[in-house]
Amino acid sequence: MRRKPMVVGHRGWLAKYPENTLVSLRAALELGVDALEFDLHLSRDGQLVVIHDAKLDRTTNGQGPVQEKTLAELKRLDAGGWFAPQFAGERLPTLEEVLDLVPDGVLLYAEVKDCRPEVVDRLAPFAAARSEEMVVHSFGIEFLGWFRAAAPAAKTGLLGDVRKLDLLAEARRLGCWGIHPAMGGLTRETVAAWQAEGFTVLTWTVRNEADARHAIELGPDAIGADCPDVLIRMLA
Repeated sequence: MRRKPMVVGHRGWLAKYPENTLVSLRAALELGVDALEFDLHLSRDGQLVVIHDAKLDRTTNGQGPVQEKTLAELKRLDAGGWFAPQFAGERLPTLEEVLDLVPDGVLLYAEVKDCRPEVVDRLAPFAAARSEEMVVHSFGIEFLGWFRAAAPAAKTGLLGDVRKLDLLAEARRLGCWGIHPAMGGLTRETVAAWQAEGFTVLTWTVRNEADARHAIELGPDAIGADCPDVLIRMLA
């Protein structure tokens, strides 16, 4: 029988905690996810910060582009109060803080949102140090090419939509470890064909039971979920 897909906490436990914060990531770990997914941007002074958007406005009490702020300025912001009052005072974590939080054996999917070339040099040493437990994935095809050249031993994954891009052709060309498609337009046959070529397949994003049922039927190796509790329960 085929093994169960890994449950990936999308930005931690996004449905119940402020996304991409240590409290969200920690809660997902305590729940029992197999892997964590989070997003990366580079601060003005070259530090890798965990946040989804290029701008601060949605998920912090700050404003403007992340890349225009120093780490010290970013660390003063509240990254939890927007979600619920009890999370006020949560800070934007750095990549180092996430790595310190996560125990060995938990796979990390680091999504690069900030695809500038300087991110490559900053991220490559972390990926090399965690080569078996960190997957660097992105929608940025050019970025993935640069990153593969700088860190050929690192695991990389191509994010995308099968309705808009030939993910298999691009993943082959880039030498990716994984193909990470949205569920829309994806079929079980496509997933199986990619797996037969040796690619690991992560699909996303589960937001409810119907999504979870559909994702499981596709037969991927891993599933990204905003509600990992729902996915874990359905897999059981």
